[in-house]
Amino acid sequence: MIEKIFGKVIDFPKITLCSILLLTMVWALFIPNLTIDFSIEHLFSQNDPAVEEYFSFRDDFGREDNVITIIYEPVDYLDQELYKELENIAYALEELNGVENVVSIFSLSDLDTKAWLGDFYNSGTEWNQDTVLQKLKYIQSDPSIGSRILSKDLRFGAFMLTLRDIANNHQDRSAVLKEIKKLTQGTSPSWTFSGVSVLRTEYVGYMVRDNFLFLPPIAIILISLLSYVFRNWVFVAIPLMTVLTTVIWLLGIMGLFGLEINIMTYIVPTLLFIIGISDAIHIQARFRENLNKDSLTPRDAMLITMTQMSKVIFLTSVTTSIGFIALMTTSISIVQEFGMEIALGVMIAWLVSIVLVPSGIMLFKSFGKGREHTFSPMLNWLSNAIPRRPWVFIIIPLFISFTAIYKIKDLSTDASLMDDLRPENKLYNDLKLTEKYFGGVLPFEVLLQLRKDNSTRNKDILDPDVLQHLQDVEELLKKELKSSRFFSISTFLESVKRIRGDEDTNSYDKSFINQILDSRGDEQLRLINKDRNTLRITGLIENKTSSEMEKIYAKIDSLSKSFPPYLSIKCTGTTVVALRTNDYLVQSLVNSLGIALVFISIVMAFMFRKKSILFASLITNLIPIFTVLGILSWLGISIRPPTAMTFSVALGIAVDDSLHFLLRYRRELRQGMDRVEAIKATIMSTGSALMITTTILVSGFSVLLLSVFLPTYQFGMLSAGMIGTALLCDLTLLPALCLVLPSKKAE
Repeated sequence: MIEKIFGKVIDFPKITLCSILLLTMVWALFIPNLTIDFSIEHLFSQNDPAVEEYFSFRDDFGREDNVITIIYEPVDYLDQELYKELENIAYALEELNGVENVVSIFSLSDLDTKAWLGDFYNSGTEWNQDTVLQKLKYIQSDPSIGSRILSKDLRFGAFMLTLRDIANNHQDRSAVLKEIKKLTQGTSPSWTFSGVSVLRTEYVGYMVRDNFLFLPPIAIILISLLSYVFRNWVFVAIPLMTVLTTVIWLLGIMGLFGLEINIMTYIVPTLLFIIGISDAIHIQARFRENLNKDSLTPRDAMLITMTQMSKVIFLTSVTTSIGFIALMTTSISIVQEFGMEIALGVMIAWLVSIVLVPSGIMLFKSFGKGREHTFSPMLNWLSNAIPRRPWVFIIIPLFISFTAIYKIKDLSTDASLMDDLRPENKLYNDLKLTEKYFGGVLPFEVLLQLRKDNSTRNKDILDPDVLQHLQDVEELLKKELKSSRFFSISTFLESVKRIRGDEDTNSYDKSFINQILDSRGDEQLRLINKDRNTLRITGLIENKTSSEMEKIYAKIDSLSKSFPPYLSIKCTGTTVVALRTNDYLVQSLVNSLGIALVFISIVMAFMFRKKSILFASLITNLIPIFTVLGILSWLGISIRPPTAMTFSVALGIAVDDSLHFLLRYRRELRQGMDRVEAIKATIMSTGSALMITTTILVSGFSVLLLSVFLPTYQFGMLSAGMIGTALLCDLTLLPALCLVLPSKKAE
């Protein structure tokens, strides 16, 4: 049956290629249907109660992750013209489409006339630097907003912009940032742009730029390596056409079914361009090998090649897909989509390869004999050295692996939200500057709530005892997060106290507090929910790791034990949810590695049905994982989602080499060779194709090292490292194990 199908493909190459071209054009029609959504909410686990609490918080108080901090550093902060300039900028920012409100040194004057600077530069009042300096110090000392808009040394000032919901998609947010930069361009201060909104916009920018950045060098590397290896333009063009066709088909399918390009799937085309080429190379290499047999015609050589390889590359495609399918075991939808799309792409690459490669070669009659590969001397040495001293090639990899395993115990999963940035990155330094002078940019929310039971029947959220507990929590936060800035009703009343000259904030009755809130506007302050049962402490904090935040949660929880029964406390916000999601995602991805390993083992056991072969293949593919994990520990790199995901993905790819080797080894045994002869023949034949494909894979993943976005960089580095290490094991440890483990002549 298989021979008949491939016979038709080989005999009618024009019809076959035209059919592929037609299908490609059809799938291309659906690509414009693709939508782009880089919302971070897609990364939140839907099974996490903290996520539900976060969205409930947003329903009550609105978004807290839509703040842009614009920091200015004047040449002279006592210059009169500076404040005219800043006031004009403040008014212009308020008029921008997508900006809800702006907090600046001019905002406090709405409540406190003592904070107004305008008389000094808008009227005939003499500009007295000493008086202005006192004004600035007065503004900076305001409990509510002072430290958020002026640094303690007055060298830096800030505008805090809150975006409307309509500006919380990437396109609109980018447009607002562009307008902000245009307004500040050419003004006397130097400007720094910070905040979660800026962070998200830049992250998406990195992702988009990476796709455009990676594809040209990857294409150049592929063309160069294929040209060097095959010395035939057809053998260069066909693999490239294979991966290009694969990418178009997959994107078309995604467009047909309404799938999106998001913060995970943006790299799918690049990965497929790297991964999808292996099948075509293996077919071409085997065809060259068969063609070198003088008794075979090109047609016969191709037919034998496809009969031999169709099953092999199908199985290797399945094992590669398993590594990605394992990612679908997480509860995070975009990780599931990523795994599904790449797995589907791998199988499309298999289908396209077994049809396009033989028809393309036959159509263009590319029947030139193959030459000795560059790798032949090294492979010849291995084929002779391993049978002589197999235990040497077993002990050395195992020793390296055990050394690495020793360090695995020191691996950390502790991470922060700024771990995605390199220290030399401008955005990283901008965030650090914000932390140093204005407390940070990461949103952190603490909610004090009246419980929904009979214990709150006669209680009001503005009762003095509730406000006292709120103040206690805020004092704890200020103590634990010294550099951070917080805002609550308690802080606001402290500001009012200062303005009125009152001594005791707690003496304010509820009617007076309500009067103050009404005059200011609840919708502007957003400190009490509409049901009047929740008080909010909102803050922008410095970068913290998961473990550091856990200590803070514990102290808040300890404090809450002194609360009366009618009060409860919750920590939420983007920072809380993002760190929890990070921890959950790491655990899920580690689990997916285990699942991938189990299913790959089942496939291997079904194929070979020999414990010795299964053991050899598992050991061979586990060692690269342990080795890379050990290296991560030596380098002090934490296990984070990009690094955790690498292992299940790279495992699926690396197993392919083991399968190609073992299937060829078994074939040689069945043809009557003894084990030594079979190992030598397998290394010399299959080894060459493995070297070519691995070189291409490692080179392709190494291109990702060009990314300034650390997750992409680490994914590329680890993938290249694991796949390269896997090849070394497949050409040394695996054949050595095949020689020493108990085995029948033919398996």
